[in-house]
Amino acid sequence: MAAITGFGIRPSAFHNVSTLERATLAPYALGVTIAIPVYNEERIIEANTERLLAYLATLGIDHQLLIGSNGSVDGTVALGRELQRRHPEVEFFHLPERGVGRAFREFVPRARFPFLVSLDMDLSSDLSFLEEAIALAGSCAIVVGSKKLGPQKRSAIRKLASDTFLWCARRLTGLPYDDYSIGAKAYDVAFLREFGDRIDAGSSYVLDLCHAATLTGCRVVCIPVACEDRRRSKFSLPREGIYKFARLFQLSLSHARRRQAAQHREPVHSRVAGVGPAGGGNCAS
Repeated sequence: MAAITGFGIRPSAFHNVSTLERATLAPYALGVTIAIPVYNEERIIEANTERLLAYLATLGIDHQLLIGSNGSVDGTVALGRELQRRHPEVEFFHLPERGVGRAFREFVPRARFPFLVSLDMDLSSDLSFLEEAIALAGSCAIVVGSKKLGPQKRSAIRKLASDTFLWCARRLTGLPYDDYSIGAKAYDVAFLREFGDRIDAGSSYVLDLCHAATLTGCRVVCIPVACEDRRRSKFSLPREGIYKFARLFQLSLSHARRRQAAQHREPVHSRVAGVGPAGGGNCAS
């Protein structure tokens, strides 16, 4: 397979691959879509968007920055629209109803590039995740940025809640992945469009998409991500916990049925650049 580095394919490597590989991987060298859902982020949306755009400018890659407000009632919408006016690469939209999954669903048809990276507006994950994830573009359906595999500065209660959920997910579904939070994840857009029905209104779509990828033989890769998140969560943690565990139990009940159905479905990413089956559940650190 062609060597991929940073954003897109290293030119020397690209010239050495076959015509089939080149045709398959070329779209991923065109650019990247960054997607950020926001809710009441008037205090950080402007400064952090400018910071992210400055970082992207140093990489020399075409990019699209989607910012989707879901239910914001503060100054987020006005600031988002101003950012869109100032920066042609920024596309802002507002949905009146709250739900991070609703915003993510809207990102999928708006994506102009075949690879989409999802970040949090607080930029709590190290931005080097962008380069590391897109280095894998064209070789997998999902890149999971795992806080558990990397250094993390989060409260003990958040770590405990995450570890408990991960343990339950492994026991109930057999999924081997180490992070199902919405930030620091990357997706092949063709995969998202194929499995858009797995994106619900809430935050469990990462779990559902990883589950869909594994069942259909699509490759999922885990990489470490450094994370520093000290601020108060935008979610009600008790309510979010009940919702995510309820969704996990629903998923476990349908696991056997979906696995059987998946055996008759053509994998979106079972082949990459003519290299043969990529395999499912490949959690590489």
